Amino acid sequence: MSEPRRAEPAVGAPDAEVPQVRRARDQELARDGWMRRFTGSPPRLAEVRDLYASTGQEVLLDDVLPGELAPECEGCTLALTLFKVVYTRRPGAGPAPKGAET
Repeated sequence: MSEPRRAEPAVGAPDAEVPQVRRARDQELARDGWMRRFTGSPPRLAEVRDLYASTGQEVLLDDVLPGELAPECEGCTLALTLFKVVYTRRPGAGPAPKGAET
């Protein structure tokens, strides 16, 4: 009898289980002062963007990458469209990449 197959990390996985594709993106953005907060979908994205901005932080909503989704969700373009990874940084911590909202 085989052991049950462990599910691959999905959107919102704890840091220890963040897929390599997201770790690479986190490191890239961290060089410019961005810190990954979490992954979410509408309408909470607008609320959290406004909340972080109200504290004076810059906010970046980054696309979810295909390798971040669980295998059964990989073909779901709706998930890739709706879900965003939220990053924040202090003002003036670096150049504002495309998609940054303040």
